[in-house]
Amino acid sequence: MKTISTETFEKLKAIDSATVANAIEKFGVRPDTWGFTGPDIRCLFPELGVMFGYAVTSIMGAREAGESGWRQGWLDYTQAIEDSPKPAVAVIEDFALWPMQGALVGEVMATVMKSLGAVGCLTNGAVRDLDQVREMGFHYHAKGVIVSHGMVKFHAVQRPIRLGRLEVNPGDLVHGDVNGVVVIPPDIADEIPAAAQSILDREAEILEVAKAPGFKAGDLKRFY
Repeated sequence: MKTISTETFEKLKAIDSATVANAIEKFGVRPDTWGFTGPDIRCLFPELGVMFGYAVTSIMGAREAGESGWRQGWLDYTQAIEDSPKPAVAVIEDFALWPMQGALVGEVMATVMKSLGAVGCLTNGAVRDLDQVREMGFHYHAKGVIVSHGMVKFHAVQRPIRLGRLEVNPGDLVHGDVNGVVVIPPDIADEIPAAAQSILDREAEILEVAKAPGFKAGDLKRFY
């Protein structure tokens, strides 16, 4: 599992996710339609800013009534968070056979995750206890909110998962804010900050021209 330097980490955390997505495109390492969430997964606490860390993946879904031993999956997942590079991001796929059966994460689970080094949760399922989790500064990027936890369990831990259009592997660099979530390819992570700054500089020039008195469409030609 590849990790990045503290310097690179702090530089990436200081950039908004949309600019990170733009910068990744410059390297041609994947199609421009891959590697990010769609509008079905929303940032529930935009005031918390950027969520950035290493993915700890799992699949959660329904369990049978009266089933025994189902809590072992949660213990396995907490161990995976503890063993992960830090900070971690809990990335949870909602089981496709019965999606949105109940809230996958709430106050207690979020507290445990945070204490073990996770900064937030990304899921295509539901969460709950919004006021309490917001208060503790734990990020939620989720498809929805459900009042009950229903009857769910962990079906798999630390394996490749899919959240709608986004594929996530254990240890992936997950970067999210109010714009959505993007996975940063580790091989180009060190080069993203400089690429992002170049994009921001060019955008600043365009914005300056567009806001100037007497702006005309033809003024854009020199940028394109």
